[in-house]
Amino acid sequence: MNQEKKLQVIEQINQFWPISEITLKSLENYVAALIKYNQKYNLIGESTIEDIWNRHILDSAQLLKYIKDKNLVTGDFGSGAGFPGMVLSILGLKEVHLIEKSFRKCEFLELAREFSSGKITIHQKNAEEIKDIKFDLITSRAFAPMIRLLSTIKPFTKENTICLFLKGKNVDNELNLAKKTHRFNYIGHSSLTSKESKIILISKFLT
Repeated sequence: MNQEKKLQVIEQINQFWPISEITLKSLENYVAALIKYNQKYNLIGESTIEDIWNRHILDSAQLLKYIKDKNLVTGDFGSGAGFPGMVLSILGLKEVHLIEKSFRKCEFLELAREFSSGKITIHQKNAEEIKDIKFDLITSRAFAPMIRLLSTIKPFTKENTICLFLKGKNVDNELNLAKKTHRFNYIGHSSLTSKESKIILISKFLT
């Protein structure tokens, strides 16, 4: 793992979300756990380990640029190894629900929750099986194409729910398809980790 890259990432995060020494240590412990348990739980691609701080930690943490309130009840769909939900929780979001159908990845999330001082609820099930929860903030990375993602998260939204989605190079095609069946206001922000990626901020569903 490249120490210089880690320091660069911490410096970048500090520009929009100051990190205490305690929080940094928690992040370091989380990264160490990701690497330690990666083969057992199939958490991240082996090729991304060398760049783990940029590819996974900064990629997740950059959503905090658009989150003004630590107290928003957050639903993270398709959490996997904890991106972005676990990272956001470690960095200070007070209540995060991690929704992940994979039993093995949820086993890792149970181990990793010790690195956060926030409230974490792990839902080991398909999103469609979860009932009677509404979120202030919804996040997702690599969960589903936009058209299916919007259909999945819609029952969990309130009038003022904000959505932040990390999307890759096919984001424009995904948005065009989604607009055919969903009406929503959104802004596309540039990603800090890839020129091809975007952060999609949805501020309001119109239908």
